[in-house]
Formats: sequence, C-alpha cells, structure tokens
Amino acid sequence: MKKCKVSLLLLICTVMLSGCGNTIDSEPSSSVLQTDATSEISTSAEENAELYTEPATEKAPLITVDVLPDYFQINVTPLLQNPELPSGCEITSLTCLLNYLGYTVDKEIMATTYLDYVLENGTNYSFYEKYIGDPHVNGYGCYSPVIVKAATNFLSDQNSSLEAVNISGSSKEDILKTVASGHPVVIWNTLSTILAEESFVWTTPGGKDVYWSKYEHCMLLTGYNMTDGTVTVCDPMKGEVQYNMNQFFTVYNEVMHQQAMTIY
Repeated sequence: MKKCKVSLLLLICTVMLSGCGNTIDSEPSSSVLQTDATSEISTSAEENAELYTEPATEKAPLITVDVLPDYFQINVTPLLQNPELPSGCEITSLTCLLNYLGYTVDKEIMATTYLDYVLENGTNYSFYEKYIGDPHVNGYGCYSPVIVKAATNFLSDQNSSLEAVNISGSSKEDILKTVASGHPVVIWNTLSTILAEESFVWTTPGGKDVYWSKYEHCMLLTGYNMTDGTVTVCDPMKGEVQYNMNQFFTVYNEVMHQQAMTIY
C-alpha cells in the first residue's frame, strides 16, 4: 500500500477510534457490557508473560508485603494531560510517577523526547511496539512496553539506579501488594472504567490483527481501600479520584489485557 493510502487509513481510524484523550458527548456508563470474545487479542497472555522485565541488577524484591493491608495510600500529586497532550494519558501517567520519584521533568518533554510514537505507517505496528499517532492531537495510544521503554531511556539519561519494570499480567492482589509496598503503578484501564468492547483496527504486515478500545485510558494507581471497595488513582483527565475496585480490575483484566508497569 502506498504511503498516502496508509496515512489516510490511519487518519480515518484515528478519528473513529482514538484513545484516552478524546472528549466524548456524554460520560460513559459504568454498566458492565459483555466483551466480544472474538475481539480479544489472542496472544495477549503470552505477550504479557514475555514482557515481564526483571531488574538488571540484584535488589530488593518489588513486593515486600506478605499480607495485603486493608488500606494503603501513597500521596502523589496528580498531573493532568490537557490541554497540551489531549491523547497523552500514558506518558502523562509516567511523568506523574517520575515527578513523585523526585524528577521534575515535564510531560511534554517526556512526550517529545522519550515517547516512541509514529505518525505515518502506523498500521505497520501494534500498540505493544509504538504509540500510534500523536499524543499532542488525536492519537491512539500504546501499551506498557512502550512506556517501559520511555521510562528506561529517561532513567538512563539521569544515570539513575532506578529501573522501569513491566508488571503486565499481574493479578489484582499483586498489583495491590505492589502499591502497598510503596510503588505507584501505571495501569491501563478505560475512561470512567467503562467495560467497553474492543474493535478491529488493522492487520500488520507481519499478519498480526490489532484491536483497540476507543475508551482506552491510562492512570497512576496510588492507593486502595478494601473496606470501601475502592481504588485511588491519579487520573490524567480528572485528577485524584476513586473508582469501584471490582469494576476497575474487571476492565484491567478483560479489556486492557492486564497492562501495568512501575519504577523502583
């Protein structure tokens, strides 16, 4: 396919199915919908198993609690993606985490310098490989490996001893234990945690079918309350908010294929 046709296809798909940054006519319902089984990425479990990144050096384990406390909260200052990055929830969530860790880097610097995004021929890639589109306008988005790569490159430039860890595929309990161990988690969900169906968007030259949820979103998980049944997140669209824990992890499991990362 000629470049102009591929670019046009990507533009059309972006307008129809762009990700977290797009405003929608009304607040999506949080009612649970049945996910179309045919729209799931068949290799997501295998991909996530391969994506887990062990720290390069020997250090304390990521999870340091044996028993999950009923309540835990990490005090993190929220960071909003708008107006500069209307489709940049993933890189904004990473920047929020970096700011918490003591780095004063700006989200736009992270997006421009460290986010691996593609403007043309985006249909050659999956969301595990590149951010598809432009986070400054109506881009799609990306999954955890792309954000792990951005974090790794940034930390390398800072000569930091901290390491980005891909914890995709982690269970609800392990995600909460990671938070209870003092590590905020960049985690993939949807706008307002709606359990939305995925849609087919393209097939890569390698023959991989790529699916995407138009409500895809990314947040920084900072706490939880087992008694209230809520999680606390720094939502790049809303600030610090609480969401229903069961709904949040249903979306994490069934729509976002358990995408998550952290730094420690």
